[in-house]
Amino acid sequence: MDAAVKAGSRPRAEPRLRLARQITACWTTQALHVAVQLDLPDRLVAGPQAAAALAEACTCSADGLRRLLRALCALQVCRERRDGRFELTAAGAALCRQPPDGSASLRGLVLWWGGPLWQLWGELGYSVQTGQSARARQTGAAHYDFLDGRPEAAAVFHDAMQAMTALIADDVAQLPTWAGVRSLVDLGGGNGTLAAAIAAAQPQLQFTVLDRADAEAGALAVLGTPALVGRGQFVCGDFFAPLPPLADRYLLKSILHNWDDAACRRILARCAEAAGPGARLLLVERVSPARLRPGHRDEALARTDLNMLAGLGGRERTLAEFEALLRPAGFEVVGLSPTRHEFSVIEARRAQGVAPARPR
Repeated sequence: MDAAVKAGSRPRAEPRLRLARQITACWTTQALHVAVQLDLPDRLVAGPQAAAALAEACTCSADGLRRLLRALCALQVCRERRDGRFELTAAGAALCRQPPDGSASLRGLVLWWGGPLWQLWGELGYSVQTGQSARARQTGAAHYDFLDGRPEAAAVFHDAMQAMTALIADDVAQLPTWAGVRSLVDLGGGNGTLAAAIAAAQPQLQFTVLDRADAEAGALAVLGTPALVGRGQFVCGDFFAPLPPLADRYLLKSILHNWDDAACRRILARCAEAAGPGARLLLVERVSPARLRPGHRDEALARTDLNMLAGLGGRERTLAEFEALLRPAGFEVVGLSPTRHEFSVIEARRAQGVAPARPR
């Protein structure tokens, strides 16, 4: 009887257990954030170390640091050896400033989510109630103006965007659309990570990265790599003004989700104004289904949609909603290619017989 009651209660208990895990999940962000602030991945990359030695190097409580290291073991960032020393895992190595396998670091992503974004999520209720940006309320600055005069915050932001872009850069670079393409304009391209990956796969490609002035130093470092010298340039500007004309491809990664529909239509009108015959427009965005369901991909869509609401007053969109934005600018969707990490690539061309809306 007792066993039957216990077994019968299990299905009802499981949703509560799952919900409890979700309620307390915020600890992982801060555990990783503190680990990166203390440079633990870079201190461990050379080999295993004792918690006491790490604590001395970090000027931390030996007990406190050992407990953090044990938590990082649960997160598969490091492992505790039989001799009591801690060593870095392959996943943990991705948090180093320069991961030993040559991949892009996720360090900036941790610093962004555990730092500037942390307080923002505490204001989510304001954004849900008003539909307005909580960051604008906090800082008094619209959209990315909050980075003006804050070079350290801008550097963390661009590092975080590079980390996210690097997760899908190879997928985007291998798309058939790049074959034979000679010119590319990457709008809001940050430090040029995505454009550089595409150019590395297409040696004939010349490219322009357009973004804010605080992205220039990072972009010039990427553009200065030997394989890209003379092939890329950085232009300081924004996508609401006239764009470099007559490129074969115009690329916008994680741009439209930052803005409301009216602003998106202005951006797309500028793209249509600049694009010549045969040009294609590529949107690298998270494409939402009509209904979100349980699962990692839809959880990611829900997370970033609320992040856009609180941060910038933007939103994630369905394919139909993207098509509704593209149509007035004279574009029609001709392809949709998923990547391995959350994003899809929407490819659009100028629609036949459709006059694009004029920029306003």
